[in-house]
This record gives sequence, structure tokens and C-alpha cells, in this order.
Amino acid sequence: MILVVDIGNTQVKWATAVGDAWVTQGQCPLSAIAKLSLYWSDLSEPAAIVISNVAGVEAASAVDMAIRPWNIEAYWVEAMPSQCGVVNSYAKPGQLGPDRWAALIGAKTLNLGNVVTVCSGTATAIHGLTQAGVFIGGLIIPGYDLIHKSLGSNAAQLSDAEGTLSTFPLTTRDAITSGAIRATCQTIESFCDDMEVVGYDAVKIVLAGGAADKVRAGFVRPVIRQDDVILLGLLEIAKSL
Repeated sequence: MILVVDIGNTQVKWATAVGDAWVTQGQCPLSAIAKLSLYWSDLSEPAAIVISNVAGVEAASAVDMAIRPWNIEAYWVEAMPSQCGVVNSYAKPGQLGPDRWAALIGAKTLNLGNVVTVCSGTATAIHGLTQAGVFIGGLIIPGYDLIHKSLGSNAAQLSDAEGTLSTFPLTTRDAITSGAIRATCQTIESFCDDMEVVGYDAVKIVLAGGAADKVRAGFVRPVIRQDDVILLGLLEIAKSL
């Protein structure tokens, strides 16, 4: 059994797998990471552990403590020049976040051709991946919730209460929600257009993340929802070690 762990900015997600099949999946708030061993109390001892961490040293220490009883040395993902059929075009490959690298590898396993992989969480991370497995670059913009809440927090006459997506919003609440969704989705769609302009045909959007439900309705292009795309990448890395 393989245990894969994605330590994000707000959530810790994990899954166990035998072969290519998920056996268990779970998550807990980052604020509860010190209790991770309790969440994992029913897990069987894994043969391998692969971890992506963007939450810093304290989070890494908490996970180290949780896996210590198994006496297994975990593999902590770092972006490489190439791995698992994906080529990293970053000028300094190691500067790409480990979660973004895992998402790219996970997207590659889906065999969808040219894709834009979107992780919609605290930030919205947008990645261009060609059918040949080349990461050609990407964007990072504030996440939907950050866009939405920043208006309510910084403008006295506005509210961060959720509204409804509308073509022509007629309330301030709907205007803020619709604006946040459109700003997110149109940035992503524009990136897809840019890929097609330079010759990558039929670009598809692969969407994951905690805000995916909120933004999905704002897309014009078809969207493939794949919430486990980072975990899929971590599993692929584990199988390659």
C-alpha cells in the first residue's frame, strides 16, 4: 500500500492506494495537522509514503511525527527537470511548487491531450501541459475566495457575502460574486486561447481544488473535474521510485 499526502495552505489531503486503485481518501484542516496521527489511526502500515508540502517547516514536522511509528522514510516531492513523462520548462525547475509539479504529473496520467490544469484553492494555479508532456508555463492569481473577501474586507460599502453568478448582476452581492468568478474563469480561458494560438490544438481544462464548485459554472469551455489530480501525480511519482 502507498500513502500519498498533499499538505496545502488550508487543508491536508491524503489517500492510500494499491496499484492504481484508491483504497481510502481523507482530509483535515491544516490547523488540525498536529492531530494527524489520530486521523491515520485506522490506516495499515504503508510500504511507501510520498508527500507534497507547501505549508512550511512546522507542517512538515507534524507529518514527520505522524509517520514516525511506521519507521518509513518518506519521499518529499520537489519539482525536477523531468519526471514521470513530464518535462519542466521553468528556468529554474526547482522553483516550481511541489503541488503544482504533482498536479502536472497527475494530469499527464489522464491522457487528455493538450490541457490546462487548474488548482483552485487559496491561489488559483494555472498550468499549460502539452500532449507530449511538456509544461510550457503557467499563471498564479489570487484564489476565488481571496478575490471575493478582499472586496468585503477593504471597502466599507461592500460585503463578502456570497451572491449568485449572473450575466448582468443587479445586486452588489451578485456583482462581487460574478466578478470574482468571471475574473478567474476568463483568465483561464484566455490562457487556453494562448496555447491554441501557438499551435496546441483542442486544449481542455482540468479543474481541481476547494473553490472548483464555485467557479465551474463560469467557464465557456468544457471542464473536466478531477479533484484528485495532485494525489494522482503523487501516486505516479511513488510508482516511479
